[in-house]
Amino acid sequence: MKTHENLVSTYFPITANCSSEHNQLIRNTALIKRFRKDETILHGGKACSGLVAIVNGQLRAYIQSPTGKQVTLYRLYNYDVCVMSASCLIKNMQFDIHLTAQSDTTVLIIPTATIELINSVNPMFRQFTLDLLAQRFSDVMWTMEQIAFSPMPARIARFIADVANQNDGQSALLTHDVIAKELGSAREVITRILKYLQSEEIIELSRGKIKITDSHRLQELANQLSD
Repeated sequence: MKTHENLVSTYFPITANCSSEHNQLIRNTALIKRFRKDETILHGGKACSGLVAIVNGQLRAYIQSPTGKQVTLYRLYNYDVCVMSASCLIKNMQFDIHLTAQSDTTVLIIPTATIELINSVNPMFRQFTLDLLAQRFSDVMWTMEQIAFSPMPARIARFIADVANQNDGQSALLTHDVIAKELGSAREVITRILKYLQSEEIIELSRGKIKITDSHRLQELANQLSD
């Protein structure tokens, strides 16, 4: 593991544009935290923990209805930075976003108080924060557009392809329940579409696993999603 100072400069290169005093403040206040798989990092409400950089692992950001239905908004991987965990920096805005670890995950956190202080005197750091926020809003809006306007088979195909690409490119370790939760749909709908894709010989279903048997047609289906 790198030293604390090296972690800050690696995952927050913007600190090169900060004064030595502010760099020291960041190093003194930054935290390294570790989360187990499926552990909740952020549970809705007004989030004020700070900027969270993924050192290793994976985080899932999602929204949840009062009935427990979930929709994945975006995922964060190594070197990604989550700004929604510091949403209290944006006055009069509320983000009921949840964050959970998808695998054992290590993060580096710059606390909100530190960010707020540096933002007030450093325009480049403030712009960095705003750019992060704009990027995440873009991710969220893209997801909302897919939910509103894209056909469910295309969304399922894209999700299977994305998960498979993180594995061996040919299979995805997924259950019908997991896909339903990720895409915010009913399990019965997911099962019906998966069985149809299997009947078309695009995929092959087995317990807890989906094998891609025609990657070209699966990608064609996934490409129906709007850009």
